[in-house]
Parts: sequence; structure tokens; C-alpha cells
Amino acid sequence: MELYIHLPFCKAKCQYCDFNSYAGCDDATVFTYLAALNREIAFASKQYGEARIDTVYIGGGTPSMLDSKRITSLCRALNEHFDLSGVKEFSIEANPESITEEKLAAYSEAGINRISLGVQSLDDRNLKSVGRLHDSETAIEKIELAGRYFDNVSADVIIGLPYDSIELVKREISELAPRLKHMSVYQLTLEEGTPLKKRVDEGRVLLPDSDETADMTDAAVAALRERGLERYEVSNFARRGFESKHNMGYWTREEYIGLGAGSHSLLKTSDGSKPLAKEIRFANPKDLNAYIGGVNCVDSFDAIPRVEMSVLSEKDILNEQIMLGLRTSRGVDAKLTQGMIPKELERFFKREGDRIALTDRGIEVMNGILVRILPL
Repeated sequence: MELYIHLPFCKAKCQYCDFNSYAGCDDATVFTYLAALNREIAFASKQYGEARIDTVYIGGGTPSMLDSKRITSLCRALNEHFDLSGVKEFSIEANPESITEEKLAAYSEAGINRISLGVQSLDDRNLKSVGRLHDSETAIEKIELAGRYFDNVSADVIIGLPYDSIELVKREISELAPRLKHMSVYQLTLEEGTPLKKRVDEGRVLLPDSDETADMTDAAVAALRERGLERYEVSNFARRGFESKHNMGYWTREEYIGLGAGSHSLLKTSDGSKPLAKEIRFANPKDLNAYIGGVNCVDSFDAIPRVEMSVLSEKDILNEQIMLGLRTSRGVDAKLTQGMIPKELERFFKREGDRIALTDRGIEVMNGILVRILPL
């Protein structure tokens, strides 16, 4: 089983961001939220405390924005309520402007062994245009600082930002890859309701078109491979043995519990061992007050008010196995897609033994392929 803990606080909201995060929260709000989170952790442990925990991931928001004592306290609560002795990977997200040597030392002391830094770009014009709070020099400085405390350092990069070009993307990869064990490379998505979407619609910001962004992504994939980071999932690249175990758990449909506002869960057992009659997915409310109030007004994990709850049918499970599995380089058991792939789409797939996966070209058009092959 995996644990995900959501800390939704940021110093400022990025122009492109539609994640469940909140800027400008005062200390009282943070304290009240963390108290509710600790209460949910205690509830979850009463039901799933005997489960074997393989990975832990503290995400956000910007977890590194919080005082290190709060992160240390959170890690202590997790250790008190769950058996983390078998955890293979314990990750935390951080931003360059808010990470410090003192925080890195505290994270390592608390048992965290992997850090993911939100770099996004090494071009200061790009960073400023989307509201990032650091510059390229700080990003490199903090990556190198993190490397003194963690052997497993990852960074996120976004492709398709206003000043991006193939040359710039290649230069970013050449700067970042030698310093990292893992990179996540995402194409920019314009989400409704975000400031960046509004500015683009009004013609105040010009972005690379889809073909240009695809070419830049191809260049990034090639540059990463040249430097020893292989693509193991659509947007993720790693040196051998440093693939994100936590994220692979999502794509292979491992059981996980999400704790905190807006976090999602997939449960297959009633208590970490006894199978449920049906697999279920659910999420906590995104709104801070709704989450805090919901946790504080009940006395058990099952009683916490949820949103987006669904009981998965056999067809749902098959669709997820195919859709999530084909995101990875390992693909899926070929039996799952038997008779589903039209002849004209076969060129987008590769077979190895009893498994089938998408080629690089197939990954580029994955959504169109999935629409064609998934059971209705």
C-alpha cells in the first residue's frame, strides 16, 4: 500500500496552475489544517495500520514552504500510526525558492530519501512569465544543494512555455540531466480558469503551437536518453533503478490512501488484508474548510465525507489497467488488448514477450489510440 499526503499551501499561485493549492494562508489556517490532517492519519491507521506501506509521498502545493518542524512533526505522526520500516521510497516536493540547507537536513533526518524540485524552466523569461518565484541560478544552486543530502533528486520541467525553443529545451536538459537521477517533463496544458489561459485568450501571451511543442518534446526525449535518463512513463525519465516507485504504483494500480484536502484513494481491501467485494475510488473535498470540517465532525476513517466516490466494475478495472499500463514503457499483458487493436494502429505498438507497449510515436498520439481501443 502507498500513502500520499497533501499539503496545499503555496506562497503564490502559478499562472498555469489548477492544482488544489492555496496562496496567502495565515498560520492559523495552516495549523488548523495540519491538526485535521493528523486526525485523518490517526483514523486511517485504525483501519489500515497493519498494512505494509511501500512508499510515502508528501506533495502539494509547496511542502517546502512550511517550517521544517511541521514537516518533521508530520513524519513523526506517520511513523507513530503506520509501520514505515519497509518503505522503499519516501518523497517530498519542494520549490527552489523555499528550500534551505536546514530543511534538507531535517527531511533527511526524518526519513525522507527522495526530493522532487519544481524547476519548470531554466529560462528566467519563462519563469517570470508564468509566475514562478525563483530564477535559473537559484534552481541549479538548490539542485546541487539537495544532492548533498539525497542521492535521489528529481526535477520537473514544462515544455511549451512562452519563450521555449528546441535549442532552449536541449540546453535545459544538458544543464539539468547530469545533476539528477530523475526528471518529469510535461507539456504545458492550458487549464480553464487559470490566469495564463486568460492572457493567452486575450492575445497578451503567445505560446508555441502544438507541432512546435511536440518537436521540442521529441528533442527533450532524445537529449535525456543521450544522458542516461530513459523514458519509463509518458512524462517521466530516470536512470536505471531510480524510477519513481510511488508513481509507478499509480500506473500499475497499487492500493493507495490519499490524506489531506483533495487527495484521492484507491482501496481494494477493508483493512489492508481482507479483500473488499468491489474496488473503490474516492477523493476528499478540495476546499480547505470542507475538508477540515468533515474530518473534525466524525470519529472514523469511513465516516469522513468524500467526493467523487465510485465502485469500480470489471470493465472499469480493465479500462484502467489498459489506460494506465500503456502510459509506461513496460506496457500491459498482451492478453488484455487481444482483439482490440485495429490493424491500422499496430504500427504504434511494440511487443516484447507476453507484453505490449506503445512506441515513442504511439505515446505522442496515445489519447487518440485509447479512444479507439478501450472497451465502451
